[in-house]
Amino acid sequence: MRRGEGLRLTPDIIEGAYRYLAITPPYRRWKMPHPDDVEFHVIRLTDRRGDWNCYQKTKGGGHIIRISEKLIGRTHSLIEAVAHEMVHMRCEMLGDKTSAPHGGNWKRLAAQVCRHHGFDPKLF
Repeated sequence: MRRGEGLRLTPDIIEGAYRYLAITPPYRRWKMPHPDDVEFHVIRLTDRRGDWNCYQKTKGGGHIIRISEKLIGRTHSLIEAVAHEMVHMRCEMLGDKTSAPHGGNWKRLAAQVCRHHGFDPKLF
């Protein structure tokens, strides 16, 4: 991406999106982890907009949100991608151990997020 053609992602920018979303509904009610307990990374993958992982069992606790600079270049896309990964985080917080990453519980929570933030559920 050339200068002036879109958002240049940094971990701080991803963290800022997380901080914003965490104080909005429904996340505010869900009591999401403090940003200091989450690692934010920029990745260059082209097969996903982002991903979330929990390393509680191996490193003593924490979450990782990674967003792809190859697929995210606009603020609204960043917010939606981080919001999506925060739903995965919430499922883990609720103890959801289903093998389907976008199973019933995830879909129910995602519908709440889409309703509050105006995201298209079919794209979310």
